[in-house]
Amino acid sequence: MTATGIVQARMGSERCPGKSMELVGGAPVVAVVLGRLTKAKRLSRVVLATSKLDMDVVLAEKAEALGIPVFRGSEADLVDRFLAAAHKYAETPYIVRATGDNVFVDWNEIDRLVEFGIEGGWDFVGFDNEVYKDRINDFAGEFIKLEALERVAALTDDPYDREHVFPYFYAHPDQFKVTRIQVHPSLHTPVKLDLDYPEDLELLQAIGEEVADPIEVPSPEVVRIASQLRSVSL
Repeated sequence: MTATGIVQARMGSERCPGKSMELVGGAPVVAVVLGRLTKAKRLSRVVLATSKLDMDVVLAEKAEALGIPVFRGSEADLVDRFLAAAHKYAETPYIVRATGDNVFVDWNEIDRLVEFGIEGGWDFVGFDNEVYKDRINDFAGEFIKLEALERVAALTDDPYDREHVFPYFYAHPDQFKVTRIQVHPSLHTPVKLDLDYPEDLELLQAIGEEVADPIEVPSPEVVRIASQLRSVSL
């Protein structure tokens, strides 16, 4: 059994505007994320879910040029956007929520996540990091049972819940079968490797300059390069 990978991305970031089309290793960030996810064996399909805003047309066009299905929906209501994308494209009752911020998403972590979620009958599975507590999801995403997300949509109108997708699951473990798995040891690093701020982009672009192909480079190698670059900058 497999899941459908759904990637949320947009151009309108307040902290780093246009980040999804910035180049890392010669390729737009959105293309790197989508390309890396397509390498996951437990994802039968990868979909880009972006907004209906005019500024996000460029993301839709890039994904379509890569042969990736696109869904365009609400800018702020991510629960609705993910549900609608899943109803249109999902081939199984499971999805993986990934974000365009996790540039070097690890396909092996995605496979491990999906396998764990399906075999355990979980409604929602996220990650935890017992070594670096604030680096829990730079390389993966969340496993969500589609039926569970449909229940969240019916149970909450809170804008925060609707925008971030996952909070309602963690806040109501009595209503859902929820757990976390540990980040793989090969991906343990104190270095921030998700894309929120211009300084994050600078580091990710520096990593991109060190690799032959940002889509093919294994994530543990990204960790090694990032650690070297960070130690040099210090």
